[in-house]
Amino acid sequence: MKKSVLFTLAVLAAGAFSANAQEVTYVEDCSQGYLMNKATDNWFMTVQGGSNILFAKDNIHAELKNRFGGNAALYFGKWVTPTFGFRFGGQYLMTKGATQYWGMFRKQNEPALANGYYPEKMQAVSPEFDVLINLTNWWCGYRPGRVYNAVLHGGGGAMFTFRRAYDGADLRWRSAKSTPLFINVGLQNNFAVSKSVDIFLDVAYQLFKEGGAYNPHYAHDLQLSAGLNVHFGKKDWNCPVTAVCPTWKYTDAEGDALVARLAQADAKIASLQKQLDECLKRPVEKVSCEGLATVYYPINQYSLSSREKTILKSMAEVMKETPNQKYILTGWADNYTGNDEVNTRLRNQRVNGVKAFLVKCGVDENQLDARIDANNLTDFGAKGAPLDRAVTIKLAD
Repeated sequence: MKKSVLFTLAVLAAGAFSANAQEVTYVEDCSQGYLMNKATDNWFMTVQGGSNILFAKDNIHAELKNRFGGNAALYFGKWVTPTFGFRFGGQYLMTKGATQYWGMFRKQNEPALANGYYPEKMQAVSPEFDVLINLTNWWCGYRPGRVYNAVLHGGGGAMFTFRRAYDGADLRWRSAKSTPLFINVGLQNNFAVSKSVDIFLDVAYQLFKEGGAYNPHYAHDLQLSAGLNVHFGKKDWNCPVTAVCPTWKYTDAEGDALVARLAQADAKIASLQKQLDECLKRPVEKVSCEGLATVYYPINQYSLSSREKTILKSMAEVMKETPNQKYILTGWADNYTGNDEVNTRLRNQRVNGVKAFLVKCGVDENQLDARIDANNLTDFGAKGAPLDRAVTIKLAD
């Protein structure tokens, strides 16, 4: 009986733990930014068409209804981030208006207007590159599935212009042999109708130079277009995934136990702080250190390595700042290898080498007392022999 009761309690506890564990959820949090998509994602195609009205030097002399022309465009582009993108493609533009007799785009098969000006018509095909800024995502933050997006676009290109002119008796559209550059800016109002298609209304302004060499002037073209964007691949952007943890609820007894543990922790912290304060109040013992530097050597060597030279250069700067201080240089060799003759020679070569290097660095030779010591520098035995192959530098009494 007892075993069955214990088993039942264990199952219930495991179920409760599993239920609590399942309360942890993971969601995308776009307030923390976004993750970059693959290079093949966020591409789109734009198709649009509409009407335009040209404001140029002589166009006011044509009736308003005769100044409206047509325009169309095809673009391919990519959003690099939710806010910034680009597009490239081609634009077709047909403008109408009025010009003088010598105007480059005068309609040569039509008579003059009543006011003495002539009808004008120009066609142009223009490669173009634009930069795109999603103002909605910039100002309001990125949000997947948003229906409306305001996109500012601006760029430029070159216009390959055509005019209707005679070649003998043949009247047809011919190249005007004029390729003016242009710049434009506009606002595209996008409305999402599905995950991959947007419809939009676009208002744009374009500035270019027309008239050729005989009558050059700037023309201002205002365009109103409608169209659609077709998106390829992934359209949305991934956001960082964060864990949403459940709110744990404690019983009064559990809360009291946590409070007691916090009180114990506060008491321990206070005790440690008291011990630290007592340590800080103790007087600091000043320990004099006669040994300033030690230069070590490999077995049977007395030349200085680059590391040891760096140490001695720093030591030389200290010595030059205290010209009245004397220093004792002591040469050492281990007594576990070699013989007395070899070791004595090594001691002298090592200490004299250090002295010569310090003098070379600008130290007064009278500050340096070079000597040797036939004993071992340490008492660690044969295993500590590398510590006995050295030159020590100490303050003289």
